[in-house]
Amino acid sequence: MLNLSVRRRHEQSYEQLRQSMLDETSRFIEWGLRHPHEIPRIPTHPVGRGGFPEQLKACFWRWIWRQDLDSPE
Repeated sequence: MLNLSVRRRHEQSYEQLRQSMLDETSRFIEWGLRHPHEIPRIPTHPVGRGGFPEQLKACFWRWIWRQDLDSPE
């Protein structure tokens, strides 16, 4: 399935690819607005005050990638 998707995108013109990306983004935003409880909270902190602990970063990205596998089409 991935190969078909990559091949399809490769055969698209720039405008077709651009429109496809805009449509996909629009669908995700609409889905997120209908399901706010399913959108991950992205940790934040003031700029210039250091970074996040490595363990928190690893946990966050594991959760994001796991959610990506279950994301709606």
